[in-house]
Amino acid sequence: MTDYQTPPQPEQIPVRKRRKWVRALFVASLTLNLLVIGLVAGAKISDRGGHGFDPRGPERGLIRDLGLGPIASSLSREDRRAIGRALREQQGSFREKRTALKRDFDRMLELLRADPYDRDQLESIMTAQRNRVLEFGDVARGLVLERIEQMSHEERQELAEALSQNVRFDRRKHPIRNDYDCEKR
Repeated sequence: MTDYQTPPQPEQIPVRKRRKWVRALFVASLTLNLLVIGLVAGAKISDRGGHGFDPRGPERGLIRDLGLGPIASSLSREDRRAIGRALREQQGSFREKRTALKRDFDRMLELLRADPYDRDQLESIMTAQRNRVLEFGDVARGLVLERIEQMSHEERQELAEALSQNVRFDRRKHPIRNDYDCEKR
């Protein structure tokens, strides 16, 4: 017969005890890595640096909806930032505005779910929201006009050219041609 050894039983294999410091080091390393990733992602997403209006920032939709989008995107970065700083000085932070909008939205949900429905209260909230947006738009429009008024004739010409390039109606069907393009053909 052959000498056949039976494999050792699982309880016979010595189990190495994990050291507590290794686990703590792993958790600390993982936490640090996630923190760094979060900081980098947050910086990349916000990328505002406190320099004023960021055309990619949360206020960009409001500026566009007020009809200032094409003009705002045609202004120089320096002009946009100056307007953004002035807006914050005159109107408060955009964060405060969002907080007020959230409060109004929560109140609207309460009113919509309530029985009986109170049209007057809902109308009051919606009117207050409209008035805030109109006030903000009036201030923004005034700041844009002030900034344009401070420009030289050449700067206004550059703005007009940038604006004509930014506003293209139905590019697919009718590409915009100015007189200069037509004369060259």
